[in-house]
Amino acid sequence: MTAIEPALVDATAAAVTRWGLSQATLERVADEAGISRATLHRRGVSREALVGALAKRAADEFRTALWPALTSAGTAAERMRAMLKAMFEAADGHLELLAGMYVSSGEMFHEPGPDALVVDIFAGPFDRLLRDGTLDGSLREVPPTATATVLFNTAGWGYVHLRASHKWPMERARDAITDLVMNGLLPEHRGKPDS
Repeated sequence: MTAIEPALVDATAAAVTRWGLSQATLERVADEAGISRATLHRRGVSREALVGALAKRAADEFRTALWPALTSAGTAAERMRAMLKAMFEAADGHLELLAGMYVSSGEMFHEPGPDALVVDIFAGPFDRLLRDGTLDGSLREVPPTATATVLFNTAGWGYVHLRASHKWPMERARDAITDLVMNGLLPEHRGKPDS
C-alpha cells in the first residue's frame, strides 16, 4: 500500500467536511489538495486508501484523547465520565468533519451488517471500562461489547448531532449526554452521579 502524505489526508478530511463521506470522491479530494485526479492515479492513491488513512488518523487521535481517562486511578464510573468528556473534547476539534461523516454509510467506523459491532479501536475503551465497572461495582453489569457499541454511537454521534445540527453549546451537549449515559450505567442503588 502506498503511504499517504499528511497533506492528502488533510485534503480528504476537507472533502468529507464539505461533501460528506459518501460524496468525497477522488476528484474532490484532488481539488482540495490542489492537484489533478490523474496525479493521484499516477501516485497509485485510491479513494479507499485515502479514507483508510483518514480513519487511521481518527483512531490515533481518539486513542490519544481517551488514554489518560482509561488508565487513570479511580472507579470505572469516574473514568467513564472522564472518558466521555475527553471524547466530546476530541469531537469538538473535528466537528465539521464528523458531521460530514454522520450521514455516511459507515465505511469508516462500522463493520457491515445488522449484527455488526463498531470497530474495536472506538468501542474498545468503553468495553474495558464496562468490564472494570462490573468488577469494582461502580457500573451495573451489562453485555460489555454490545453496550460499548451502543455507547460509542449514542454518545459520540449524539454529541456531534447536538453540536453541529442543533448548535447546542459544548457544555450543554456534554452534560446532557453524560448525565443520560451515566444514569443508564450506574447500579440502581447508587443513584445519580455527582457532577
